[in-house]
Amino acid sequence: MIKTQELNLVLKEGSRHLFVYGVLLVVLGVLAIMAPRISGIAVELMLGWLLILAGIAWTMYASHARSWGSGLWEALVGILAVIGGVIIIARPLVSLEILTWILAVYFIATGVLKLALAFELKPTHGWGWTLLNGAISVLLGVIVMRQWPFSGLWLVGTLVGIDMIFGGFSLIRISSAAREG
Repeated sequence: MIKTQELNLVLKEGSRHLFVYGVLLVVLGVLAIMAPRISGIAVELMLGWLLILAGIAWTMYASHARSWGSGLWEALVGILAVIGGVIIIARPLVSLEILTWILAVYFIATGVLKLALAFELKPTHGWGWTLLNGAISVLLGVIVMRQWPFSGLWLVGTLVGIDMIFGGFSLIRISSAAREG
């Protein structure tokens, strides 16, 4: 494990690069939010290619299985991954719609679970934050579902953009703290 002093030295030496990467991530995140359809399609295409590559690797791995039966199942998993990747690449907008529907269901389901947890925690200090988190998750899911399939055109790209912006600001802050320390 790296000691704190060593880590601080490494961060200080690389602080300029961290800052530049952070700014780059923020800019890319803003662009992703400004063009959510394009960034969403880019994410879908990358996912498609990753599935194809994983499927090929899985199928190759199947040839090293201990038995014919397990090798067949592993090969089928690999083939399904390749097929899924090809479908995503061939029809990225449809894939975005499907992914968006899955995200909407996820938001609603986790929101309901968080609401139930909040009422379990009710006497505990801060239980209201869990209640608020659950309500927001359900609300997000409902918003996405009500706008579906149109929401597929903006949701994935927007979420990726937001994540990039927060990641970029995180790197900028770490680089600033490293230079100060």
